[in-house]
Amino acid sequence: MEPEEETRRVPLDRWCVLIEETVGHSSYLRWELTRIKSFGSRADALAEAANLAKGYEPQHPGKGRSRRIFRSGEDLWTVQVRGAKDETSHFRVVVAKPETP
Repeated sequence: MEPEEETRRVPLDRWCVLIEETVGHSSYLRWELTRIKSFGSRADALAEAANLAKGYEPQHPGKGRSRRIFRSGEDLWTVQVRGAKDETSHFRVVVAKPETP
């Protein structure tokens, strides 16, 4: 089943892949949840999360030239990206299931 890009409430029976990263510019940088994709199974969500850890291009730094991927749990990846000017940034990819508010 094809994933859905979510901007609304995700049904409780779905698995989600979340991306958290730094967005904005100069003094207006902030850490934000920038992407939510939902899947019908945990296995599909885990496969997509692993792919995103290897290939997702974060907003900062522009034009990443290298990355280091750390998997700190079954459902969590932290990725450090080094840009063309040696600046670094990181983002997180998380597999999660929604809960009631």
